[in-house]
Amino acid sequence: MTMLMAALHNRWLTLPFKRVRDLIAQLARGSVPGFSASDATGEVGALEKNLEKHVSRMREIASFANSLAAGDFTKRFEKESTDDELGASMLSLRRNLKESREESDARSREEEHRTWTAQGLARFSALFREAEDDLEELAGLFVKEAVGYTVADVGALFIVREGDHEANRVLEMYGSYAFDRQKHTSCSFAFGEGLVGRAAQEEEPVYITDLPPGYIRIRSGLGEDAPSSLLLVPLLVDHQVMGVIELASLGEIPSHQREFIRQLGEALATTIARVKATRQMRLLFEQTTRQAEKFSDREQMFRQQVEQLEKELEALRKK
Repeated sequence: MTMLMAALHNRWLTLPFKRVRDLIAQLARGSVPGFSASDATGEVGALEKNLEKHVSRMREIASFANSLAAGDFTKRFEKESTDDELGASMLSLRRNLKESREESDARSREEEHRTWTAQGLARFSALFREAEDDLEELAGLFVKEAVGYTVADVGALFIVREGDHEANRVLEMYGSYAFDRQKHTSCSFAFGEGLVGRAAQEEEPVYITDLPPGYIRIRSGLGEDAPSSLLLVPLLVDHQVMGVIELASLGEIPSHQREFIRQLGEALATTIARVKATRQMRLLFEQTTRQAEKFSDREQMFRQQVEQLEKELEALRKK
């Protein structure tokens, strides 16, 4: 009987407590082993069940922490109760890490956008120097490069017609790329006419994602489609409108690219003004040269007439 009681004592009390003791020792060392409660009843059974639940929770927390370390903030995790301080700390950690990652990504994107903008401005500055003597060449090269450097699919550059009085100024298309405007076959707008004329009149950029039906079509090897977004940027020099940039895309044009086109428009407006001034000076020089040549011809004719009169007077004196 004594041996039977000893065996039962060992099975129902000593062995379970040894398992619990070993488990606690492992937890104290930072290890979280697997643990399943035995069939024990009473206080021992309740203790094992609580330990099983605790170990399961610790393993869940360890798994959640590993996912955070790997940058995965989508793993599901909830507090066990309102008193779960460890669970609340883990949720707070996830929130802080997620915000930190978002801030870091935002700074990285901003730096990429700054670099992209700086490289683009340098690239177009070189283009402006190469084609600063010819408006048509400048417009064609600019639109092609602008479409290629941004997400735009089509583009056009409108320049104010030279010599127009301010009251009846007209914007004419000087350059385009992959452009098809069926609605306006003349490709010219008065100030205030259409979206192009509106941007020129208001002297403010226009960005819309709800274009009028049939405004323009984007052609490709797969067919035709209507753009999803349109950007119009007026070209200003001291509040004088030199032209309008028009870019359209099948998707949205990011804000940093819209700002880049605005900055680019300032440089382009100055270039157009310089080209026009150079052209005007050349025309004035040619006109002055022609007038000087005409004056020289008339002077020569007058001199010849004077010489002829002198000869006739000399002949009369001799008679």
